[in-house]
Amino acid sequence: METTDINESNILSRKQSTKGNHRSKSLMNAAIDLFIERDYSKVTIQDITARAGVTHSLVYYHFKNKEELFNRAVRSLIEETIECYQESRKYHDDPIDLIEDWFSSNVTLAASLRKLVRIMFDYSATRKGSPSISKAITNFYDEEYKILAENIRQGIELGYFKNVDPLFIASFVSTHIDGIFYCSYIHDNTDIGPAMNDLKIILWEILGYKVK
Repeated sequence: METTDINESNILSRKQSTKGNHRSKSLMNAAIDLFIERDYSKVTIQDITARAGVTHSLVYYHFKNKEELFNRAVRSLIEETIECYQESRKYHDDPIDLIEDWFSSNVTLAASLRKLVRIMFDYSATRKGSPSISKAITNFYDEEYKILAENIRQGIELGYFKNVDPLFIASFVSTHIDGIFYCSYIHDNTDIGPAMNDLKIILWEILGYKVK
């Protein structure tokens, strides 16, 4: 086989892979939306393919069954959110800047985080399911606590914040952020941006930090 043929084959393979990834992502997005709108048991493969605009057989090309689709969709959503949090940490050395950016990221990612909080709440309520999802949920909260606790601890060491328990404050903030996102499902008029800003103001007061 000539070099030109090999290159063309590689290009075609990459295009097919990209197309396949796009289709599987569309299926996972459709599945997440439907699992939020209805109970898991009431969502069918036909519902998912109709929402994604693909053929029924395509689901089984990418996923073994509805359970695997659900598991991979939830894990993917969690992993993408964690990656966004980790990416933000690369660009900030100052704990105040990072916490500010972290709150902003929660507003920017609000659409995805609303879905994630709802899925995690419903999943946890059943107390059953995939160990891999349970691990992914644990990793999500561990990463959230780590970002907050590490930067609160650093702020204390630098003299920015008063002496508090970083893990306790991180848990307090995380719990209230979950509440903001879940409340947005109960009250359609909940504006996540101002609610998140109010929580940030409360955090600064708890830490004894005066905004300049």
